[in-house]
Amino acid sequence: MGSRFLAKLKENLGLKLLSVLIAVVIWYVVVDVNDPVETESYSVKITVENDSYISNGKQVYHIDDSYKTVTVYLKGNRSVLKNISAEDITVTADLTQIVDMDTDPVMVPLSASCPGISASNITLSRQAIPITIETVDSREFPVTVDVGDSEPGTNYEVGTTTPNPEKVVITGAASIVDSIDTVVAKIDVTGMTQNGTKAATLVISDTSGKQLSEETIADDLTFDGGVPDVTVYVELWKKVSGVTLDVQYSGTPAKGYNVNSVSTTPQTVTLVGDDEAVAELGAEGNKLTIPADMISVSGASSDVTAEINLADILPDNMRVAENTSGTVSVTIQVLSDGSREFSIDVDNIEVDDLSDSLSISYDQTTVAVIVTGTKSVVDAMTASDIKVSIDARNLEEGDMDVTLNVSLPTGVSLSEPVNMKVHVKAKATPTATETPSSAAG
Repeated sequence: MGSRFLAKLKENLGLKLLSVLIAVVIWYVVVDVNDPVETESYSVKITVENDSYISNGKQVYHIDDSYKTVTVYLKGNRSVLKNISAEDITVTADLTQIVDMDTDPVMVPLSASCPGISASNITLSRQAIPITIETVDSREFPVTVDVGDSEPGTNYEVGTTTPNPEKVVITGAASIVDSIDTVVAKIDVTGMTQNGTKAATLVISDTSGKQLSEETIADDLTFDGGVPDVTVYVELWKKVSGVTLDVQYSGTPAKGYNVNSVSTTPQTVTLVGDDEAVAELGAEGNKLTIPADMISVSGASSDVTAEINLADILPDNMRVAENTSGTVSVTIQVLSDGSREFSIDVDNIEVDDLSDSLSISYDQTTVAVIVTGTKSVVDAMTASDIKVSIDARNLEEGDMDVTLNVSLPTGVSLSEPVNMKVHVKAKATPTATETPSSAAG
């Protein structure tokens, strides 16, 4: 029976072996089609081992951010690769494997491993990374506060900010520590309406204004006591709008002259301050006094002007509001005795001989007329005693400066010509209205 089975087995042996070979080939083809061998790439952060080999308290190594990750290529079946992520791959730079410590930079070889993938199927985009070895430096930096574009609630501004800690000591590679310019605590005060503490994000920038990356801060710098959780106490100040200015001055004008008026530009300002400052300002009727020792009219025979920096007269707990000029222009008008200024409403200006096809308008609402004469006559005058007119016979379309004609009472004359800008435009031509024809009955 055994010989008969053996004989059967040997029948058509070539065909049987060919069938087995074909089956094996078909199996490989099916496997290759359904689960092909592929290559995938992964970006992996490099782990440094044995850093104490260099970091000894006097020296420290530094790796540029561009070399802190490496691209790893894995070759394997699709079914294997699809279950692998970058976190499964380990790439190490062992500082004890440095071949030559005398080069600059020093090159550190890389090695990689991944569970389920043989070393022969792992390739790196670079085989070594450069590191620089530097001396250690340590410096203390003040912490400043930045609220960015955020704004507190209506009628509030950020008054004072107090970071905690107010200073930090940073240690690391000298090239990095020496490049640090600012340490800023960034906070968001959007919608705040009361004082409070805000968590801050610490931003470190170099002398060129470039922010140090999170990787550089985490890998290359240390802080006394660890990376601090910075907080900022925010004190809000209230806005006060429409604050008037009371201008005081010292001295006396030249003989025969007097101070006629005092004006400021702007006429009012907006201030912000803490509760105490706002209360004190309210007690003064929301009036800010410019002290006499800042402006003198001694011996003046013409107008005296001054630029006042409000910061010079405001208390420490008050300032000018944001987007408001911090300076005020003061004009003290000095006229000779028997001189006086009148403000004439432009609606009372007579326009003579203007063409019917033109219209005239002005930028200002009043015009100043300064007169001089016998003091008793001038003192008795009113604005209604002054007649102002424009000779418009030769005016054409456009903007132009004109000299006004001024009629004054007997014994009074103009101190100076009165000029103003006028705008002359053509009147719009009326459009004829068509009358629809009546329908035939």
